[in-house]
Amino acid sequence: MRGDQEGPIRNSAPVAPEDSALADELRGTLKGKPTRSGFNRSWFHETVSFISDIIKIGIVLVLCASFAFGGFGAGMLLGYVSTTRPLSISDLTQTEEVQTSFVYDINGNEIARLTGNENVDRIYVPIGDVKDTYIDEAIISIEDERFYDHSGIDLKRIGSAVLSAVANGGTATYGGSTITQQTVKLITGQDQHSTSRKVQEWFAAMALEQELSKDEIMELYINLAPMGNNYVGIQSAAQNYFGKDASELSLAECAFLAGLPKSPSYYNPLRESGRRNALRRMRIVLSKMHELGHITDEEYEDALNTELVFVSKNTNTATVINSYFAEYAVREVVNDLAEARQISVSLATTIVYNRGYSIYTTLEPDVQAVLDEAFSDVDLFQKDPSILSDYPEKPQAGMVIMNVQTGAIAAMQGGFGRKPGNLVLNRATDAYRQTGSSIKPLIDYAPALEKEYIVPASIVSDEEVHYDPNDPSRAWPLNSDRSYWGNITVREAVVHSKNTVAVQVWDMVGGSLALWYLRQEGIEIDEDPYPAQAVGAFTNGITPLQMCGAYNTLASGGTYTEPHAYTQVLDSSGNVVLECHPVQRSVFSPETCFLMSDMLEGVIREGTASGHADIIYNDDGEYIGTAGKTGTTDDNLDKWFCGYTPYYCAAVWYGYDNRLRQTVIPSCDRANAIEIWYYVMSRIHGDCESVGFAMPDDVVRMEYCAESGARYSPTDSCREAGNVRSDYFVENSALTPYTPCPICTSSDEGDDGEEG
Repeated sequence: MRGDQEGPIRNSAPVAPEDSALADELRGTLKGKPTRSGFNRSWFHETVSFISDIIKIGIVLVLCASFAFGGFGAGMLLGYVSTTRPLSISDLTQTEEVQTSFVYDINGNEIARLTGNENVDRIYVPIGDVKDTYIDEAIISIEDERFYDHSGIDLKRIGSAVLSAVANGGTATYGGSTITQQTVKLITGQDQHSTSRKVQEWFAAMALEQELSKDEIMELYINLAPMGNNYVGIQSAAQNYFGKDASELSLAECAFLAGLPKSPSYYNPLRESGRRNALRRMRIVLSKMHELGHITDEEYEDALNTELVFVSKNTNTATVINSYFAEYAVREVVNDLAEARQISVSLATTIVYNRGYSIYTTLEPDVQAVLDEAFSDVDLFQKDPSILSDYPEKPQAGMVIMNVQTGAIAAMQGGFGRKPGNLVLNRATDAYRQTGSSIKPLIDYAPALEKEYIVPASIVSDEEVHYDPNDPSRAWPLNSDRSYWGNITVREAVVHSKNTVAVQVWDMVGGSLALWYLRQEGIEIDEDPYPAQAVGAFTNGITPLQMCGAYNTLASGGTYTEPHAYTQVLDSSGNVVLECHPVQRSVFSPETCFLMSDMLEGVIREGTASGHADIIYNDDGEYIGTAGKTGTTDDNLDKWFCGYTPYYCAAVWYGYDNRLRQTVIPSCDRANAIEIWYYVMSRIHGDCESVGFAMPDDVVRMEYCAESGARYSPTDSCREAGNVRSDYFVENSALTPYTPCPICTSSDEGDDGEEG
């Protein structure tokens, strides 16, 4: 606090400079404070100041034009200026009141509230609450000593930056940022070191000075400045480092906090070396404050001799732990707000948490309740806990459930058991893991069906193949059972997850086109195509959320809908802030989706998932179409099951975080992903009507000759030989068996001839 003086409380609303509380306070002589009357100026001084501002702007333009000598033309400069985006900060400057934001489920029931107390890493504080401390003087002294005199940019500092840019080919290495410029960077999140960004920052800073008072600019800065350890703003820093509100900070504490934003990691108070560095910088701040006359000799000496008392870090940083779904929904809102208004994620987060928003989500509480129940069931995660007693970690999982018709996220779980805290790893959205065979329908079979390269009845050879580009002589890939079945149908290859066939089908499609289809399904893979992708080996892996969104493309009849967790955001006055309009695009035909779904139903009935999952039935025991695919990595580090009905689509990853070592999933737990999926899905369809996967009118079931590889319709000879099979085909397709089989007939004729 400023000694024992009680000054008038200043608000941050724009007022005439001569009538401001700051001017009133500076007109008087306050103990320990310098006396100056910067705002009590005559009309002559005001006129001179106005003309000076105009001249400054002109000088900036001249300085910018000088960049032409470094290869930057006037046209480019004008382009920089014209593309400077206006700042959107109305949410923070319209009121000093911090309001709680609420998160609601699909039925309008509250599922989370976002308040300062529940988000101590980011607590907004009005400038009026801290005006009686030295925080503004400390920041001004170390960051921008001419803050009250410039119009957003400091020409002396810009001069150095310009010379640096000219000397370095147009890119400045010296930062001449004022507090206003730094605030612009904190608002926009733009901090690239480039000439274009710097010029845009200058003009944005001058525009900000025209829109806001100095107090308001300082208020934004003290609430957006990074303070280390994910703490943003002086209020969260004061509470977490000193155990007090920012309004109670001493002179030494103000100087300490003012020094942190320069390099929050280097001056990290929670590390011994960082604290020593921060204390040295505190002394520099105090020295600068004394030099500029902001503090007296006595105050300076007292502050230097003050021993700061730090509190232990509070590991439980919130009174309420929000669910994985609620956190993800808020993150979606923050990112969308930042993009819509072209502001930084940091500023968008501050707005969402402090401005009384109502966030309406897509959470279906009944579905989430079943999912929570499954992720609390030890039996689903550990079949034999005694095996895991010496493991460094316990098994984990992530699961996402989407509503097939809307593409909305209905429920989500990011880890087994009780969520340990806020902002912890969400394995449903942020665990990038190898997918194994669960990727095959998305990258191999559905694209091949769409391009009419295959049908379920197509004959392929399950045999030794050599697709390893680094060792063509090696047999790769191998099937999980290390055996080969010879000629089989595509349907059989899907049901029994034959790797040799999957990579051959991928080769038919072509690696580049296969990745294109994967991107259309919402999975961005930024790498060149290579054969291992056909069986789920990628550089960075894929999340359950991405897999669920991609499988939902098949479940919905071929339309990809970007997974989304909220529908609408309203401000405290009921005005619409955001509406969610998810990206939608057509990827596959309904025919492709039906054929793929029908084959994937076989995976559950008789394939790799049989015995651990079953077809879904409602409470009346009526059939509901059910499709799914297993996935396993070669080393058994990851297990997947992705599947869907006409109502819900769900993807499950199961395994270990592997933070300490790679842990192989015990054999008894290798079906857990399937069983978690089935536990949830079999319980959320009780009230659903019986329905199968929609079969397009041009999909027909036809007989074909198995001997001829599904290319021909059977003849009497085919029937006598026992070669007749049936499957689904698309009418008028080149792969539909309309022509009578010549193979069995000619074979019979040949036999007759020999007998004669």
